[in-house]
Amino acid sequence: MSIRSLRQLGRALLVTATLLLGACATQQPFQPVNLPSQAVDTPFSASGRLAVKVDDKGSYGNFEWQHAPAHDVVSITTPVGSTVARLTRDADGVLLEADGKQTRSANVEELTNETLGWTLPLDNLVWWIRGLPAPNTPSERLADGALQQQGWTIRFFRDEGDTASQVPKRVELVRDRLSIRLVTHGWQQP
Repeated sequence: MSIRSLRQLGRALLVTATLLLGACATQQPFQPVNLPSQAVDTPFSASGRLAVKVDDKGSYGNFEWQHAPAHDVVSITTPVGSTVARLTRDADGVLLEADGKQTRSANVEELTNETLGWTLPLDNLVWWIRGLPAPNTPSERLADGALQQQGWTIRFFRDEGDTASQVPKRVELVRDRLSIRLVTHGWQQP
């Protein structure tokens, strides 16, 4: 199945996905329990749902992410589990496997924009998925608790009553005509 076919399928599922994501448990703004005084990049594994909307066109799927400071593997799958894309970042750059093709680049944002039609800010998302600003980059907290960094507005949410979680349940990124929503169901940190 081509990326174009998957995008069309994703558009049909977008309405359903929006309803499902909205029907989740009541969400409250997330603030880290213990804000680190110095950012330390530690390994983690995360999985969940992913919704991407460019202009008025959207896609929905699942993600699995294995992160280590020098290596990332992100798999994006359809709601039924077929792999749409697999992104691997290491010291040699970024490799994107999608639609039976492999494309390599030094820059993950340029590569995902050219290949998938939307930008995945992986370098900063490593921090944002934890509810933290990316280190060594100017950022601003807005009055509503949102974070602005590198042109993105990032909002973090937790489930109502879940005050002990170290990471947000949902992260919403918005920049220009693009919005990305991650809802994390699985989180492991060694």
